[in-house]
Amino acid sequence: MRVITLLVFLVPFLMGLGVDLYVPSLPALVSYYHSTTGTVQLSISLYMLGYGVGQMILGTLSDHYGRRKILVASSLCYGLISFISSFSPNIYMLNLCRLIQGLSVGGMAVVGRAMVVDCYKGKELAKATNYFGLSWSLGPILGPFAGGYFQAYFSWKADFYFFGIYGLFIFILALLKLPETNQQLVELNLKQTFRNIWEIVKDPMFIGMTVIGGFGYASVVIFNTMGPFLIQSVLGYSSVFYGYIALVLGVSYFFGSIGNRASVGRYSIMSILLFGLLSGSLFSLVMIMLELAVGVNLLSIIIPVLLLVFVCGFIVPNTLARSMELFSHLAGTASSVFGSLSGVIVSLVTAGASDLKVNSQLPMSLLYFALMLSSVVLYFNTRKKVSTLVLK
Repeated sequence: MRVITLLVFLVPFLMGLGVDLYVPSLPALVSYYHSTTGTVQLSISLYMLGYGVGQMILGTLSDHYGRRKILVASSLCYGLISFISSFSPNIYMLNLCRLIQGLSVGGMAVVGRAMVVDCYKGKELAKATNYFGLSWSLGPILGPFAGGYFQAYFSWKADFYFFGIYGLFIFILALLKLPETNQQLVELNLKQTFRNIWEIVKDPMFIGMTVIGGFGYASVVIFNTMGPFLIQSVLGYSSVFYGYIALVLGVSYFFGSIGNRASVGRYSIMSILLFGLLSGSLFSLVMIMLELAVGVNLLSIIIPVLLLVFVCGFIVPNTLARSMELFSHLAGTASSVFGSLSGVIVSLVTAGASDLKVNSQLPMSLLYFALMLSSVVLYFNTRKKVSTLVLK
């Protein structure tokens, strides 16, 4: 059980670290590969696409082949491709490696969540789930801070050396010490699997919550995509300075999650979610107004984003919780579908963000506002659809 507890910490920490350790090096990669900002930013979009697709495929396979085999294979692939990434001859090869990295970490993520359900019940399950979430939240806090120093004193390659060592450590630990936790292996029945997935995705509440959750997660990742260029290239600060800013933003999300945890039980999930969405819309509107009033300014960027990231701590967990409530009898499949679809949504949003100019905060502000306002509209539209179905 000790090795499982250790893996329940190690795997989600890597999930949170996979983007954030790397983002302080984005401007340096533009120079290193003589590439464009958009092409370098695409490395984040492809990573998130792989992360989403990997959960769906490898989560299903872990029900049939077992958690241990999928974790061993995923961690080995992640470790090896991380080292290969550091030798990429061009940005296109690096982007391909990032896609494979995302697929691998998606396998580790879905298996990590499944192992928690396999091994813990009742109050112990609740504790392990909180432990899993706490470990994930440390990635966005510590990742950019460490990544800024890696870039300043070594180079962007140090990020991938770290990823490689980390992945191979999980591989060795799982290979030598991890027992199989799935004691109820199921036959691989693609017809039944697709039938279950269709039952889930045709539910309007599930899809509504998944899209809103994807937009909320994307709102956190957008700053990772555009922020390094705004802070370093436009305003002229160092990668270390950016790391400190990202550290503060990570702490803000962490406290948002704590505030959400304190609110659950006192208020309904949907009420807390609406609070987060309306607050996010307001803060993104303030960011637009600040840009129009004072132009590009460090404080006019950081303060609204700080508040936005804080309320995302109320949005993302509650969309997941509401979705899982709907399909407790298909929790594993529902979790895979939610993770996959939200990962693809984040990938598409960040791909769109990579096409925007990063010469001011206005494009980022408008994107934030569009995501939050769309989420508010989708929230009320989803509730209306569900009410209509109930009346019928």
